[in-house]
Amino acid sequence: MNRTVVAICLAIAPLVAFATIYKVRMPDGTILFTDSPPAGAKILEERQPLPPAPPRPPSKAQPAADKAAPTPPQSGPTATQSIDAAMAEISDAERELAVARRNLETGREPLPGERLGTATGRSRLSPAYESRIAGLERDVAAAEARVKRAYDSRNALR
Repeated sequence: MNRTVVAICLAIAPLVAFATIYKVRMPDGTILFTDSPPAGAKILEERQPLPPAPPRPPSKAQPAADKAAPTPPQSGPTATQSIDAAMAEISDAERELAVARRNLETGREPLPGERLGTATGRSRLSPAYESRIAGLERDVAAAEARVKRAYDSRNALR
């Protein structure tokens, strides 16, 4: 069913492209675009189809001297492979950075045993918490450095 409708639309499309389009105001005030104005409608605008584009002149053959013009240096498969590898490294580095940042954010919540009680009845974070957070921050910094190196490597190939 759908294929039939599409086939009919494709068959009619060239005919519609060469038809005159009328912009009409119906007696109830609505505006309608149609290829044949209905009775009782006021024609506001008539659009004629565009004439077909003139055929292009055949291109002239270039002399042999023009064909021997120097060509830009060709980039071989190794250059493309290098850029592809650099883009893959960027993707991996950004993924690693996202994971490191997520681990840092989820790691900010103290784990059991990382709070120490004080004499005043309050609590403070233990040195184990501080060292764990410092390690997570080092992981984020290392991932950021890897992303920067990956972008620098890619930019050097361009």
